[in-house]
Amino acid sequence: MNAKQIAIMLLLISPILLFGQKLFVVNSQSRTLSRIDLDEDSVDNNFAQLGNIPNKVLVTQDYLWVVNSGDNSLQKISTTGGNTLGNFFVEPSSNPWDAIMDNNDIYITGLMSSRVYKMDSQTGIIQDNVLVGTAPGGLASFAGKLYVCNSGNYMANYAGSSVSVIDLESFEVIRTIPLPANPQYLAIHNGLIHVSSTGNWSDITGVISVIDPALDEVIQTIPLGGSPGRIWVNDNDVAYVADGSGYNLYSYDASSFALLNPASDPLPFAASDLVGNDSFVALLNPQWGENATVQILRQDLSLWKSFTVRLMPTDIKLLENPSSHGCEVQIPQALKVYPNPAPTGSVMRIEGDKSIFGTLDVYNLRGQRVASTRMIRGQALLSLDEYPTGLYFYKLRSNEGITSGKYIITR
Repeated sequence: MNAKQIAIMLLLISPILLFGQKLFVVNSQSRTLSRIDLDEDSVDNNFAQLGNIPNKVLVTQDYLWVVNSGDNSLQKISTTGGNTLGNFFVEPSSNPWDAIMDNNDIYITGLMSSRVYKMDSQTGIIQDNVLVGTAPGGLASFAGKLYVCNSGNYMANYAGSSVSVIDLESFEVIRTIPLPANPQYLAIHNGLIHVSSTGNWSDITGVISVIDPALDEVIQTIPLGGSPGRIWVNDNDVAYVADGSGYNLYSYDASSFALLNPASDPLPFAASDLVGNDSFVALLNPQWGENATVQILRQDLSLWKSFTVRLMPTDIKLLENPSSHGCEVQIPQALKVYPNPAPTGSVMRIEGDKSIFGTLDVYNLRGQRVASTRMIRGQALLSLDEYPTGLYFYKLRSNEGITSGKYIITR
């Protein structure tokens, strides 16, 4: 057997084959960033020294952006060397909580200012901000919109709990969706947005709310119980949910919304946070008062590896190189748009790969959005009864990227 045949055989029989995958853990009390190298089976618990009250980390291929809540800043760190490349101020007393990137912009929630900030990732300068709800925390972007969890007023049993919907083009709040007490995290799956509401840690238990972004309304509520935190969904549509207290791990079916392991019957793991890919799931066990541990489980939830990190971890994220298993760059699938040209009064039909979920917008020559519809499993329909003849542009913002083109309506 030659070397090529051996390599193919290893690929077929190996349960987990990894290339360039690293985990980063924010150790809030220790004020350090841990880097776990899954290739080398090693952990560096002093990969980077962090600022005051580090909370979350945004991971990109080149940089790590740590949200230092006490310093009201984002700390830019090299993914390879761990050296700090800059500290970018947000706003006094804003207490930034979380951050995500969309294109070249970073969006940051200000827990105490009740605002979302837009930062240019190239310059680190705040470009704009918008007022949302009380105590904004977790956020996610989908189909040209930003969804922001407002955990509400904790002194009034989390009154005002909601999700703010921000249009990224105008950077204005276009809708506020009321939610159960203390929404914290969002996950996007099959074109829907899953939000975990942690409850009040006492008599109000947690639930998962499912939002349809085409309607920006809650279409399903899953009574998970306990104190649910971050959600991660595997390739088999199983949603694993960490516990805000760090003592349990829950699960439900992300497609049928059926409960699998609610608070009354949790999985036998402790996790305050989690992250994964198509090979494994990493659980962050805070072990309050002691050094924390990260357990790496295979898809069948058997233990694969375990690492010790530092005190009071608050976030865990995964970095996979573009060549990594399960981390190919996704390119939008080709769309079939017909009839085109189309006579007035007909129906515009859009077809693509069944994996595509998103929102299709149609614009006139003035750049005004004149129609919008949801694309589900690569299918969308749009009536053209109300639109005059002329040239239009369509743009599909989906889970696989952005696709655009021209559309003509004739007499």
